[in-house]
Amino acid sequence: MKLRRMKAAAGRKALLVACLTVAAALGEAAPATAATVEVKLVQTPAGDTYFDPAGVHIAPGDTVRWVQLSGFHSIAAYHPSNDNHELRIPVSAKAWDSGVLLAENPKRAAAFEHVFTVQGVYDYFCKPHEMAGMVGRIVVGAPGDGPGTKPVGYAPGERWKPVPEVARAAFPPIDEILQKGTVRGAGAAALQ
Repeated sequence: MKLRRMKAAAGRKALLVACLTVAAALGEAAPATAATVEVKLVQTPAGDTYFDPAGVHIAPGDTVRWVQLSGFHSIAAYHPSNDNHELRIPVSAKAWDSGVLLAENPKRAAAFEHVFTVQGVYDYFCKPHEMAGMVGRIVVGAPGDGPGTKPVGYAPGERWKPVPEVARAAFPPIDEILQKGTVRGAGAAALQ
């Protein structure tokens, strides 16, 4: 009986060591408890559109959940795989595109989630409202020196679709996101 318990304990220890080894090999931090941060997608009766908050700071492994409150919106990473947009997320990160959300919270299909495992700065936009400046920025862990930290238009030889001027002006500053944790965009702040 005692031998069986010792073998079971040794097996659990070997499994734990294997899991930690795999996590270390992947080079990704595994937080003790991953959080979910909510970002609202808003369109006012006057037609103003924005993400609220527009800037968030999260830890690697955390999830961002975008919830559509009004209007019709999408959430897409600035990445060449999204209609040849400029790369503005970490090079090793996976791009995303929610497609247009057709329902409003709390109905089904009114939300989209993405788990962020690679540290860095992620810029994203709403496809129907990019030209209205509906963009957001997520800082995962430390900002590093990836594409999201560089000036817009940093690689003209790539011939990516340019980021519209109104969108450039709407990105919250990285330093402010790090300092405050969340930053409301100009559209949300104007309605308070």
